[in-house]
Formats: sequence, structure tokens, C-alpha cells
Amino acid sequence: MKPIFYDVSFVKSITELQHKPEERLPEVAFAGRSNVGKSSLLNAIFNRRKLVKTSSIPGKTQLINYFLVNEIAYFVDLPGYGYTKISSKVSAKWQKMVEHYILNSAELRLICLLIDSRHSLQKSDEQMSDWLNYKNLPYLVVLTKTDKLSRNKLAVQVKYFKEHFPDHHVVPFSVSSEKAKSDLSTLIQQLI
Repeated sequence: MKPIFYDVSFVKSITELQHKPEERLPEVAFAGRSNVGKSSLLNAIFNRRKLVKTSSIPGKTQLINYFLVNEIAYFVDLPGYGYTKISSKVSAKWQKMVEHYILNSAELRLICLLIDSRHSLQKSDEQMSDWLNYKNLPYLVVLTKTDKLSRNKLAVQVKYFKEHFPDHHVVPFSVSSEKAKSDLSTLIQQLI
């Protein structure tokens, strides 16, 4: 099965909006706690192994990274939040950078909020979703690492998150599932 997002290239990393790519295209941002699997998810839906740098060390993504997809949109990998082993000064800088991007990028069409399916809703995820709701920003919830759960536990977790996010799509995702990759890619395509 040919991936939906087949023509993908890294464009640039930025810290400030004035350095965005010149060509204005719709943007889909990927946000979530540090080490939730943003980079792995992007590699999976791009059907590429190492286009987006992954690491087992939380806090690896420190810039706003732009990827051109099918010549029609940018997918934007944001630094993770909730990583406690960085200084509060660095954390505040990342938060300010991400917040400024989300609130001021005129091309932003959708935020994919990634949440680790293995846990209940973490305080930092709840704060992020509350903030997105307060700002009335469009987002969907992607439950990552679902392959690490039994079928029964996954069903319980999906139900739990759907109850918590009744007004948003909640999508289970595993990098090893072709169906999950296709389902998420199709939904993103429809929503933008």
C-alpha cells in the first residue's frame, strides 16, 4: 500500500516565526510530552526510517522542524513538553517558542496532540489540552505506543481517552501497524 504522504523532505529548523519557510502552505503541528514518540510517528507516516531524528533520550527535539509533504503542506515537529531534566530557563524558552508558534502561525490548520496510551492523562497533557481548548484551536488526540498494550488494555485506554476528549478525534497509533498509519494519515488529510 502506497503511503498517503509519499513525497517528504526536511526543509528547515527555526526558533522564531520570521524564519518560517517562505512558501506559505497549510501546517499540521505535532505536539506532546518529551519522548511520547513524535519523531517515530512522523517517520512512520512518512514511510521513512531516519528522516526525523529519534532518540531514547527525552528532550532531543529542541527546535521547530518543518517537513514539506507532497508539495502541499508542512508537517511541523515541535519540541516536547514536560521534560524535567532540563533547566527551568530552557524549559521556559521552549514553552514560549512553541506557544508563540501555535498562536501566531497563520497557516496552522491542525495540531496532533500525542499522548502515551500506556498511562492515564498526565498533568502536562491535560494542561496542554485545556490551553488548546481555551484558545479554540483545532486538534486531534493521537494515542502512541499502543503496540505495548494488550488488546483489552488498549480498549480500556481508548474508551478512557474518548470520554476525556468527547469533542475531538482520538486515534490509536502504533508505528508497527500499517492500518494505524493509514488511518491517521487519512484523517489528517481530511481535516486539512
